[in-house]
Amino acid sequence: MCILNTEDKILNASIVLFSQKGFTAVTTKEIAKNAGVSEMTLFRHFESKHNLFEKAFDKFIFSPKIKALFEGLEWDLESDLNKICYSYQDTLYKNQKIILMHFKNEALNPDFDETLFKFPNEFKKLLGYYFEEMRNRGAVRENPETLAMSFLATNFGLFITSLVINKLTFETDIQVCIASCVKIFAKGITC
Repeated sequence: MCILNTEDKILNASIVLFSQKGFTAVTTKEIAKNAGVSEMTLFRHFESKHNLFEKAFDKFIFSPKIKALFEGLEWDLESDLNKICYSYQDTLYKNQKIILMHFKNEALNPDFDETLFKFPNEFKKLLGYYFEEMRNRGAVRENPETLAMSFLATNFGLFITSLVINKLTFETDIQVCIASCVKIFAKGITC
């Protein structure tokens, strides 16, 4: 059995509440109560609700697993893109509530958006490095940044589509969709 420290209790409670209600609807008092701590304790660990959200977002959304994934690639385009796509879809799926929270939230300040876009921006950067190396190896011919953006957009579109389709009760096999998308994408950019 894992015993959580105070900071982890607050982070866990906050991410659940943020994803259920949205950032603006949740109070620090509510987070503290759900974490089993006082509001003063919450503020001893986190200077503000926004700071708490940033820390929770970093802990739960952009996991070190993504960076490790890019370090362990085989430099086989279709195989690598499948691994990247599955990992990205898994991360999006596990964090769908917090992602959807952003879509339903009222207008947020640019600092908050910067936190939310940290994961896709970092992911795009890692993809760009990957496609740059693949271009250096003669495997792809297009601009690495354009490829990274296209692959990211395709994958995010697949994620949103799967959410909508599942809510409409159509059956779709996401793994078949991923394999097809990757095969088409890889074929289209291969030298």
